[in-house]
Amino acid sequence: MKLIKQLKKTIWPDSIVLIIFVMIAITVIIVKQIVIHDESKSDAYNDLSLISSEVVIHFQKVKLDSWKDYVAIIHVCDPTANRLVQQLDNGINFNNLDWSGLNSEEFKQVKYYHYLLDQYLFFTPGEYQFPLQEPSHYTDTYGADREGGQRKHEGTDIFNQKGTLIFSVCNGTLERIGWNRLGGERVGVRGQDGNYYYYAHLDTVNEALVVGNSISKGELIGTMGNTGDAITTPDHLHFGIELPNGKWINPYSWLKVWEYNSR
Repeated sequence: MKLIKQLKKTIWPDSIVLIIFVMIAITVIIVKQIVIHDESKSDAYNDLSLISSEVVIHFQKVKLDSWKDYVAIIHVCDPTANRLVQQLDNGINFNNLDWSGLNSEEFKQVKYYHYLLDQYLFFTPGEYQFPLQEPSHYTDTYGADREGGQRKHEGTDIFNQKGTLIFSVCNGTLERIGWNRLGGERVGVRGQDGNYYYYAHLDTVNEALVVGNSISKGELIGTMGNTGDAITTPDHLHFGIELPNGKWINPYSWLKVWEYNSR
C-alpha cells in the first residue's frame, strides 16, 4: 500500500502537467486555425468588393441563370474574354469550357472568383436588400479622410431626407442600439453570415428593437438623420460592414447590386 501511495504522489502530478500541456497545445492550434480562417474570409470579401457592380447588374439582367459564370470570366479576362463568353452564349456549361488560350494564373483566378461568388452571397439576388426603399444618392467614399486624416471613412454614406425609413439588409441578431460619439443614434446587427452591419446617424430608432432579439431582412431599423459627428452634414445613413476579425470592408459595390435587386 505504501508503494501504491508513493506511485500516486509521483505519477499523478506528472500526468496533470502533461494533460495541461496537451490542452494548451490544442487551444493554440484551434486559435491559429480561427485566425487563419478569419484572414482568409477577409481576403475573400476584399476580392469580391473589386468586382464591378455594373458588370454584375448587367448579367443579372440578361443572364440570370448563369450570371456568375460571365462575371468571373469578365472580371479576370476582360478584354480577352470574348471566346469564353461566346462558348457560354452557345450553351456550353462553365465546367466544360475550352480554357485553352488562358495562362494557368488566369485560369486559377477565374475559378477562384467563381468559387467566391458561389460561397459568399453578397451579390446573389434575394439574399440581401438595400436599406432604403426609395431612390437615394451615394458614392464610393470608403477610405476617405475623416477628422483631418486622423481616421478613414469605413462605410458608405447614403443621402436622403430626414425621416426616411431605413430597413435591415439581412436577417440577424440585434447587438447594439443607442448612442455613440461618432455614429450618434445607431443600430448594430450581427448577421447570420457572422458579419456586423452598422446603421449610424439615425434620427430615431424603431422602439420595438431590443438587444439580443432577432431581426429579419426588411424589418424597420429607424429613420434617417444626422446625429453624432454628422450634425453639420446633410441627413444621411452611414452604412458599414465589419467582418468577425474586426476589419471594416467597402460595401459600395454590394449596395449598388442590392439597390438594383430591391426595385
